[in-house]
Amino acid sequence: MKDWEYNELFEAIQETYEELLDEDKGYRYAIAKLADEFDNLGKIEDIIVDTAIGEIAIGHDKVFVGRIEGITKRLSMFTPQEAKGELAQEEISDLSKRIHKVIDGLKNAEVDYNPVAEQ
Repeated sequence: MKDWEYNELFEAIQETYEELLDEDKGYRYAIAKLADEFDNLGKIEDIIVDTAIGEIAIGHDKVFVGRIEGITKRLSMFTPQEAKGELAQEEISDLSKRIHKVIDGLKNAEVDYNPVAEQ
């Protein structure tokens, strides 16, 4: 990964999410803003971003249908071989576990069909 360390990117996303929550516009706004701010960083970075956002999303009562579909689709296409050379083997293993947890969590999440991000 060019500009980020593995754990550093997860931490940056979590910190930014908490800062966005402080704006009192709701978690849906914060998640939407995260997806925008951490977009197109690189192939593996984008997988990490989707994983981190997915982890945040499954912690809430409802998840917007578009977020569920997008994250699930992109993470389902990930293969550990893609990350070789960019991540250490332990990081690839951790990422794979986190991806499976997110996909399973999104399958069981209550779907929110309201497209308005601010609540």
